[in-house]
Amino acid sequence: MERMAATLDDEAFAAAFSPEGLAPTQEWMTEDKWIVSYTTKRIRAGTMSGLFAVFLYQPRGKGSRSGNPARWERVKVERCDTRREARARALAFYREHSPKWSAKHPGEEGDDLGDG
Repeated sequence: MERMAATLDDEAFAAAFSPEGLAPTQEWMTEDKWIVSYTTKRIRAGTMSGLFAVFLYQPRGKGSRSGNPARWERVKVERCDTRREARARALAFYREHSPKWSAKHPGEEGDDLGDG
């Protein structure tokens, strides 16, 4: 995969593997094993080029109810104009799927969830 990424430009790689575009992301695993992800830089070379985005992944398949899912399925994509907006929406999804954490941090804006 790395060799292919090195030989293709952003447009070709995005067309083959990521039609929305390419951008680094920050991901948080919630208490109920959902994954909340948002882009930390503007998306390049795809249908969402120039924007930020938030992605929500739901656990699916074997082990999803026991807390050890084998795979995740993307169930929501939200486009955002700014990184701040993307982070705020990601935090709202995190709060929704992490009730214990949310109870310890009621109504705090700008919460820092760290790197993972």
